[in-house]
Amino acid sequence: MSDRTQKALIRALYRMLRPMVRLLLRHGVSYRLFADIARHVYVDTAREDFAIPGRKQSLSRMAVLTGINRKDIAKLQERSHPLSDAPAEQPTPAARVITGWLNDVRFHTPAGEPAMLPVEHEDSGPSFTALVREYSRDVPVRALLDELERIEAVRRTGEGVSLLARGYIPLEDMQENIRIFGTAAADLMGTMDHNIAKQAPGPFIQRTVSYVNIPEELLERIRERSAREGQAFLLQVNDWLAECDRDQSPELAGSGQVRAGIGLYYFEQRNDERSFPGTGVISGEENATPSEDDA
Repeated sequence: MSDRTQKALIRALYRMLRPMVRLLLRHGVSYRLFADIARHVYVDTAREDFAIPGRKQSLSRMAVLTGINRKDIAKLQERSHPLSDAPAEQPTPAARVITGWLNDVRFHTPAGEPAMLPVEHEDSGPSFTALVREYSRDVPVRALLDELERIEAVRRTGEGVSLLARGYIPLEDMQENIRIFGTAAADLMGTMDHNIAKQAPGPFIQRTVSYVNIPEELLERIRERSAREGQAFLLQVNDWLAECDRDQSPELAGSGQVRAGIGLYYFEQRNDERSFPGTGVISGEENATPSEDDA
């Protein structure tokens, strides 16, 4: 790595860590704990992603790659791993029901929209109870309905239950919000690492559009429009991506099991922040190699 590229990478690392450290400090995670987790990540990555094909990764080679001495690596492997007591990364019952409501035509109107559903149905027709039993049968229907009402994802009237949300957004569940944060941040970083490394099968879409001299009075309009149009785009993506998923389209053939998706985010940044970027308007995967201009 050239000195110029390393300096650009260090500046990028600082910017990336600022929001991460804000989150950690807000929740009482000390530097010592962060450093301990970072050591685990360095060792895991060296062992799993940088092994020589056909050979077991040795402590000596991991020490060379990471800068952590062999004795510390050996001790680290004897300790509890940060993920050892973590629950499986599975969608919550509420998320599964909302996704099923959005994707399953059995619970749609003739126009293809999520239908208002009676809580129960006298016959075997579509109902909220049938939806829950299809997508989250291990949770009581009443409890799930109460939770969806609490997070303002549905509206219940005398006629039935209507879906208000067009995706699962936990409003007050801090643990679930942090789980989503970890997944989304890892996805974005994985895409950018893939593009910078120029790995096969070629660059993944990753684009940012930004301007640096926007009056504060226009921010509310920008937020509202980005939320509205971003949500419309993601609903379109949900429709065609669901057609490619065997859980949603069981008739699909093919091998392997791959997770793929598209993310979307909005940001604001005051121009007095130290990590404020340059004046670029559109950036993306073609700018994969860090440069002075990028940094």
